Amino acid sequence: MKRYSLLLGFIIALVCGNLSAEDKIGLQPNATVLSILQGSAGKTVELHLNSGEKIGGKIQQVTDNVVHLSHLTGAEYFDGFINTKDISAIVIRTAGR
Repeated sequence: MKRYSLLLGFIIALVCGNLSAEDKIGLQPNATVLSILQGSAGKTVELHLNSGEKIGGKIQQVTDNVVHLSHLTGAEYFDGFINTKDISAIVIRTAGR
């Protein structure tokens, strides 16, 4: 019985380790704000704007000029459209830390 418990614990640790590794974000040498946004489609992010404001939500679609966010933080029933040129930083939550 002890043997099976140890094996089960090892399998769970391996699976959980792989899940968190998949959420990590790598920075490519030629990365741009636009490429990071496009690669984060479907994820919940917080965008910091040049004006100093923050807006959070789930990325639905990204074009060359506009990011469409749904489920806005604090206004879940609203969508937002942000000019990509107004974004100064992107905060993406990765595996729960």
